[in-house]
Amino acid sequence: MNNKVSVVIRFAGAAVLGLLTVCVCVECRSGLRGDNQNCLRVTIADAPGNVDMSLTEGNRERLATVSEEEEELVLNAEVTESGGEIMAQGKLSPLTVTALHRNIAERAGKIRLSFDMHVSPELLARDRQLRIVPKLMKDGDTVLMDRIFITGEGYRAEQLKGYGRYNKYFASIIPDSVDFLKAFGYLGLLKYFTRRNLEDRALGEFGVTEQEAIDYYIKHYLVKLNRKRKDRLEEVFRKCVKDPIDRLGIRLDTVLRDLSGGLVYRYVQDLPATRDMRRLKMCFLGSVHTYGNTLYRFTAPDTLTWYVSSLTQMADTSAVYRRHTLARDVEASTMAFIEFEKGSWEIDTALGNNASELNRIRREFDSLAVSQRFTADSVIICASCSPDGSYRVNQTLSSKRAEAVMEYFSSAIGKKIRMHTEHIPENWDLLKEHIVSDSNIGDKEAVLAVFREADPDKREELLSKCTDFRYIREKLYPLLRRIDFTFRLHRRIYDTISTEIIRDETYREGIRALLDRDFKKAVALLRPYADINTSIAYLCLDYNASALSVLLELEKNARTNYLMALVYSRIGEDKKAKEHYRAAIGEDPRLRFRSSLDPEMERLMEQVE
Repeated sequence: MNNKVSVVIRFAGAAVLGLLTVCVCVECRSGLRGDNQNCLRVTIADAPGNVDMSLTEGNRERLATVSEEEEELVLNAEVTESGGEIMAQGKLSPLTVTALHRNIAERAGKIRLSFDMHVSPELLARDRQLRIVPKLMKDGDTVLMDRIFITGEGYRAEQLKGYGRYNKYFASIIPDSVDFLKAFGYLGLLKYFTRRNLEDRALGEFGVTEQEAIDYYIKHYLVKLNRKRKDRLEEVFRKCVKDPIDRLGIRLDTVLRDLSGGLVYRYVQDLPATRDMRRLKMCFLGSVHTYGNTLYRFTAPDTLTWYVSSLTQMADTSAVYRRHTLARDVEASTMAFIEFEKGSWEIDTALGNNASELNRIRREFDSLAVSQRFTADSVIICASCSPDGSYRVNQTLSSKRAEAVMEYFSSAIGKKIRMHTEHIPENWDLLKEHIVSDSNIGDKEAVLAVFREADPDKREELLSKCTDFRYIREKLYPLLRRIDFTFRLHRRIYDTISTEIIRDETYREGIRALLDRDFKKAVALLRPYADINTSIAYLCLDYNASALSVLLELEKNARTNYLMALVYSRIGEDKKAKEHYRAAIGEDPRLRFRSSLDPEMERLMEQVE
């Protein structure tokens, strides 16, 4: 039998006599069949002082703890008959956190965490505030999520009352924006003094300056008092507002009142998915407060656990190769800017940069002569001129210059390679390309209109009248005076064509982008291949029509049937979705377990089975 006695104990520090038990229940309702509940329960018995088990009125025996401010807080207690040991009685009603699904799906590079927090009516006392901080553990890192504050009406009233006291004090401070003389001066007396003694006379005649007169009629005591009030703003705020209303980092999601009078608080958080994100854990830190005091703190060591599923887990990551066809006959080309005197076609190696350009082309010929892979069949040498001068003259010049270059290299390397000449009297097509891409030309529309003229001499005459002609003649014309070399080659093999199998790095980069959740890049890289991974990239971006068009062209197997069932489920064609789902699990029964990870397939699985 226990004898109940009333005791009030004071002691240094904030220790608690007796045993305090706080139950925090963490519950996860799984989306897996046959495993609808998974309740994790933890008992915490280390609340460090500042404890209030019950603040209800009545003749209950009480055990007091002492906070740092020496304020008494109470909880239920009794003394046992044997040994007179004081024991704290009663348990705090539990706070329960429920996750609606154990498995969460990554979509469009994001995952959504959601859980409901059930707060019992006992925790919702009007003079308390419950603070909860979800702590997420992912990829080896710990992230403190936005906090949850559940505040009683009385607690908020005390907060607002504190702000009211502070605002009253703040209103007593005269701001700097007001007229100084009106706020701090005896303005009437100053005007009277000025009107009676100083009208039409300089202040200096009486040995009194204007500033001295103003200083005399200032309420210096009020200036000093106002400055003192300003200096005490922070101190008064801390004294009046013991617990400020925190607006930063506070989460406000759906809040509902349940039938028992408690609170159901829905917390939703979207997170970017990362490549190795497979499992997420969350635990909860919390505390209960009365205004200005922390009653106790708790930590739930057990956690909610989510398993992250992604369609990227179905990607085919095997090495990819592609067949590259090598034609027997190939062409290679280069060009040289060989300068000629005006109206001349003789090659002068000392003119401009001719020596360097001619030596570079000579090295090209030499490399072909010793090549082990290619044999040179012929070379086409094409000379072109700018529109400067008449078309007839430029036709002769371009033809003669091409022949001069051919003769130069024929004498240099001999008759080893057959050479042919071509010429372009005026390279208008290349000039147009330069004009279109050159940002220095102001009136492009007027310049390009000139190209409608068919006669080349009239065309140049019209061009000379454009405001940009000087720039075109000085900067672009020289680029048209060039020699192009086209080498016609064949591979040193007997077959008409040959093939090489090479590793496809572009495809590998697309797979890396897919696994790294960079889905837009993955689509851009994988689109030309139109395979299973292309369809997965489309599905991850919710491009269902594009994914379906790819899947319809692929060979049907368990994986493609599963993805087609997912697409049809998304677009609402349940009949086709069921057909492909049955085909998928018929070929690979393991996909039945996969379907519990994808929200689109979970409903389908229940209907089929």
